[in-house]
Amino acid sequence: MSASEVGGTPQTQPAFFGPPPRPPKITARGIEDQPDEPNRRIHLSGWVVVQDLAEALNVKPFKIVARLLEMRQFKYADEAIDFETASIIAREHGYQAERFLPDPF
Repeated sequence: MSASEVGGTPQTQPAFFGPPPRPPKITARGIEDQPDEPNRRIHLSGWVVVQDLAEALNVKPFKIVARLLEMRQFKYADEAIDFETASIIAREHGYQAERFLPDPF
């Protein structure tokens, strides 16, 4: 005889144990920052330290290092890169790089 024939309810387990599940985290993976101003400019000297470039572009230095690796340049965050390479990276992040010449005095 089964439990339902006797007049009882069958033994079942609840659908889940514990508190209800949390909603998934909303992440911004794959979403790039859109430039607020179309002509954002940064001023760079002839040689730029990777970390300084990252601060000027408001990105983490490892992103600049990763992009340099894609360009076949192995640089650390405390090493310098030339203006042309820095301007390419700046352009990819929505900035226009301008060469800054220090005063000769």
